[in-house]
Amino acid sequence: MNKEKLKSEILNAVEEYVAKPEVWEEAQLTIDPSGAVDIVEIEEADDLPVNIDVYAMMDLVEMTPDGRWIPDIDTIEEIVKEK
Repeated sequence: MNKEKLKSEILNAVEEYVAKPEVWEEAQLTIDPSGAVDIVEIEEADDLPVNIDVYAMMDLVEMTPDGRWIPDIDTIEEIVKEK
């Protein structure tokens, strides 16, 4: 799996989430064995096969001092290192 591509895909998904967090109740980021990244609700994540990695989206964001949600690059990089 190409780590730079994976990082980019995760970052895109997190940016999509922070652009409209109100759309989601309990968003989860999923990564399948091929490296495909998606955002699903927690109920959907519970039904996924065990080979799909699931991360709580709130673990992948941080709040700026002015109250904006942004991607947590350190956490994203840790996930990519694990892959």
